[in-house]
Amino acid sequence: RGPAWTFPQVSLEEAIVIAREMEEKKAGNPMRADELAKAVGFNKVEDWRFQNLLRSANQYGLVKGTGINVTVSMEKIGQDIVAPSSGVQRQKALLDAFRNVPQFAQVHDFYRGKKIPDDEFFRNTVHRDFNVPRDRVEKFAEVFFKNIQFLRAFDASDTAHIEPTTAAESQEAGSVPVVSPRSPHIREYLDSCFVMMPFGGWFDTYYQDVYVPAIKEAGFEPVRADELFSSGGVVEQIWEQIRKAKLLIADLTGKNANVFYELGLAHAARKPVVFITKDVTDVPFDLKHLRVIVFDINAPGWDDKLRSRIVDYLKNAAKDPTKSIPSPFRDKGGESA
Repeated sequence: RGPAWTFPQVSLEEAIVIAREMEEKKAGNPMRADELAKAVGFNKVEDWRFQNLLRSANQYGLVKGTGINVTVSMEKIGQDIVAPSSGVQRQKALLDAFRNVPQFAQVHDFYRGKKIPDDEFFRNTVHRDFNVPRDRVEKFAEVFFKNIQFLRAFDASDTAHIEPTTAAESQEAGSVPVVSPRSPHIREYLDSCFVMMPFGGWFDTYYQDVYVPAIKEAGFEPVRADELFSSGGVVEQIWEQIRKAKLLIADLTGKNANVFYELGLAHAARKPVVFITKDVTDVPFDLKHLRVIVFDINAPGWDDKLRSRIVDYLKNAAKDPTKSIPSPFRDKGGESA
């Protein structure tokens, strides 16, 4: 088994699910490990994946209690992340959780004000200077960079200027500190709503003026494919956002091929989807029994009405997601050991 891991094996974003389920299921009160395992999607409390998740949540300071028979309790950092009094409180708690892991804090401070070289030099540095075992360096880098990206999305002030770079950029920059631009979009909510819709023209106006404020009013973070900036293939990034999203919106206006492809991924992931269209004939016959919003831009005050309906539909979908998932995909089941 080797020595105990000195840093979490999962990202902060993934570990937050432990605290979030405790807040949703028990209003933040203590919860038995076996109950918690089922709440986050595992059949057995002994499942090593759940135990890694729980151990990581402890290392970030979100909760207290590890093991099979333990009762897990919420810590202040976890409470401030999943049930904050303000966005600023959540930002601070996210940064505190990241820095609660000594090696993350030390590496972050070492590279403060510089771009981090996402290559062998970074891995050699964390092994030689920060005592990360060679066989765990890749996992450290993976989790560290995921955390940096997650914190930057929330504009957690101490990490907003740090960004991975390539080896070529690192050599070109030399030893001169380089300040990265801030993320153009500051995230507010933990739960996201991924919007599947065409880009350009009036669709962009609808998204910014109607969809974004409605989604935020419903308590979710709006995400659209053209807002993804991380490296990697487009399909992989879209799949990742669909998998992470609590709810999704699909604007079927014009029967856009990309939208229908993403919709297929969403149904495969068993995610609740709210449909929006200007023409009900754009909705496939076998999906018309699900939640569909039809709007008419010629009607007075159509944008306010559409915004209000989106808020209502999203809130209802969150309360009863099965009504927004086609029946063949509804039986999610649990993770197998």
